[in-house]
Amino acid sequence: MTFFLDALDNCRSHEPAAERDAKAVDRMQAIRTRNTSIRAFVHVADSPVLDHAAQANPASLLAGVPIAVKDLIDVAGMPTRLGSRAVARVATGHAPVIASLLKEGAVIAGKSHTTEFAMSGWGVSPLGRPLNPIDAGDEYFPGGSSNGSASAVASGLVPAALGTDTGGSVRIPSSWCGITGLKGSPGWVSTQGVAALSQSFDVVGPMARSADDAGRVYRAMLPAARRKAFEEELERAARGQLPTLVFLDDASLGSLDPEVLAAYRASQAHCERLGFPTETKSITFGFAEMAGIWAGISSVEGYLNNRIWADDPLAPLEDGARNNLLQGGRIGLEEYFSLLNRARGCREHMEGLLIPGRLLLVPTTSTAATRLAEFDGQRTLGIYTRFVNLIQGCSIAVPNGFTADGRPTSMQFVGSHGRDAAIVHAATYWQAHTDWHGKATQLHAEQMKNLPNQPSRP
Repeated sequence: MTFFLDALDNCRSHEPAAERDAKAVDRMQAIRTRNTSIRAFVHVADSPVLDHAAQANPASLLAGVPIAVKDLIDVAGMPTRLGSRAVARVATGHAPVIASLLKEGAVIAGKSHTTEFAMSGWGVSPLGRPLNPIDAGDEYFPGGSSNGSASAVASGLVPAALGTDTGGSVRIPSSWCGITGLKGSPGWVSTQGVAALSQSFDVVGPMARSADDAGRVYRAMLPAARRKAFEEELERAARGQLPTLVFLDDASLGSLDPEVLAAYRASQAHCERLGFPTETKSITFGFAEMAGIWAGISSVEGYLNNRIWADDPLAPLEDGARNNLLQGGRIGLEEYFSLLNRARGCREHMEGLLIPGRLLLVPTTSTAATRLAEFDGQRTLGIYTRFVNLIQGCSIAVPNGFTADGRPTSMQFVGSHGRDAAIVHAATYWQAHTDWHGKATQLHAEQMKNLPNQPSRP
């Protein structure tokens, strides 16, 4: 059988220590071999990074589960390069989120690709472009900036991965690659030891095949007090009534690929059949306007965080990355504070929709995965994701259909700040009664059979 790791439960290890360690080593070798074709990892660990005590604990959430880590997040002894030729730093310690995963038995498999300084949604960096596993022929962009993490999960190299999301960088590649991606509330998961793009918006989020698996990894990422509160909220959601789902009218959605819109409306009808109360609303602030406000704020902060490289003419940055950073440096304080005030107005308006008991449903991306030949540098890929970061909300992107030519489509369950358990529960309920994520897994598995370098599954 082709090496293909899928659900967390199929990857957890319960064997005696010697067998468990041998399996981890075999999996690492298989990942290293397969990665030559898939290109999801920029660095595969020389040996599995793990906590032996946590591995031996049967109560550990992730015992033996290999995890890919976006190359913005420090793992001791591994390079953290930010997707750039200009950066060559080796981490001396684990980021707290990595330490949390290790305590729950996770095996850190290596560092997955990111676009340069996590600034592009297309999924291409100077260090490489991962395969989008919806097509073994390598015809499509994977999405970004957590491109390697999405590719690693969709290709079956790992069952889960960490990404970061500043304006959609977990959710865009999850949409285009056909997996599930969770952007939690800001401040819930530590960003210490994570290279910053925009502190106003940065979060670390899990990517997996299902909302249930993403929620389990998220639990392992959270500090103890927050995790307890999250678990209690999940239990309350399971006992309570289903939330009201707010869908948007066509005018509010704006320009959207017809097949993505059709999948969105079909999902609305199916949610009604599943027993979710639904409403159709309009919004005052347009997605393009909110995306523009987000872009101004993140540009200023992106420049301040990375100016050591942007201002150095000898630093080997891609022209696009350098120009984007320098553009942020030209925005003055008066304009920056004006943008912050406008962001506050957007948040107040959107939170009027997102009262307790309500979640907003929107498409994740305006199109399914785009062909390599159809790159458009002027296109805003985060048109439906940036606003969640802008309002300090939370969101989970899930597959919700396919285009006529077989590309996955995706939608988001969106909640206000702190409603993380509500969106995870609703998405898990949705996936328990649909199989778009299962069909995407079948697509991935079939495509991966057509790649070279296929070791048998250990």
